[in-house]
Amino acid sequence: MRRVAGATLFGLGLLCVVAAAALAWLIVPALSQVPYDLKPPDVVVVASDAKFVSARLLANGEPEVAVKEGTLRSMTGVKPDYEAAADLTGDLAGNTLIWNVYQATDWADEQVPINRAESRIALDRRSGAAVPWEGQCYNDVKVTKQDATTCEPGNIEYSGQLYLFPFGTEKKTYQYFDGTLRKALPMEYRGEDDVAGMNTYRFEQVVPQQGIEADDETIAGLLGFLAPKAKNATMNYEASRTLWVEPMTGAIVAYREQQHRQLVPDTGPAIDILDATFQYDKATADAIVDQAQDGRSQLLLYGRYLPIGLLVLGLLAMVAGLMITRRAAPPEEHAPAHAAEPEPSAVPQG
Repeated sequence: MRRVAGATLFGLGLLCVVAAAALAWLIVPALSQVPYDLKPPDVVVVASDAKFVSARLLANGEPEVAVKEGTLRSMTGVKPDYEAAADLTGDLAGNTLIWNVYQATDWADEQVPINRAESRIALDRRSGAAVPWEGQCYNDVKVTKQDATTCEPGNIEYSGQLYLFPFGTEKKTYQYFDGTLRKALPMEYRGEDDVAGMNTYRFEQVVPQQGIEADDETIAGLLGFLAPKAKNATMNYEASRTLWVEPMTGAIVAYREQQHRQLVPDTGPAIDILDATFQYDKATADAIVDQAQDGRSQLLLYGRYLPIGLLVLGLLAMVAGLMITRRAAPPEEHAPAHAAEPEPSAVPQG
């Protein structure tokens, strides 16, 4: 019976070791990628005391384009496109998300629309970075429906990080996409901070002041109201961003972005047309932190605590099984070291 018990205990220990290896090499890699059915929470950023350009129709039907001050509210929503992701081939198949992204920026105090935009983007499920895909597009949607246009595939090339950082984010410089310049720029690791009880990595990006392209219609419309004496103008842009990333999941749990844009007419002073600092609102911060904490807990459970526990338990069970089996073995029979010699027979003496 002891032999059976020892063998059973050894087998259970071996099974625990195999299960620990399976968790580390099979289950955890599966968890370290964004699920196809993940619906990220809507992200809302607000900028109090912002300066911006508002274009609207007044009550008398007259158009107004003017620089205003107030609170800007920008909402970004994501709708995963499962069918498009399933149709991908080659290196993208099984490794790529397709997201339809919608953005709406409003003057919150007056409930006046400022900007609408939509985009389609392909993201790597592990790194969170944009990957080349012929269907990616971006479109500034006009506020009025009659001016709406479609998102034309191939009119933009996304690259770098946008909405996610990699699972297992490292303390290094990443490329982060700037939507205004339409290209990725370095975002440097700057240190560690505590956010909602979680250790996070802080990354910073600085975009120095530079000229940006603007179509003639936009320039003419702004000049007509803001600098009527000018005949032409250029536009400047600068920005800085700070992101706090939970490194195990790559979730951006806190966010701050400063943007500054100026219209520079050929006569007269430069005009601020956007000067705002955006941050998550409370609902967004709470939702993203909760999601990051849940993801981190799962990765720790299946990637660290359970494998270590199963490995230790398995090794102990295997050792115990071997010891029980050895104790149950019957004692070995040993031959006598020296056989008893017969006594010499009496020999009659003659």
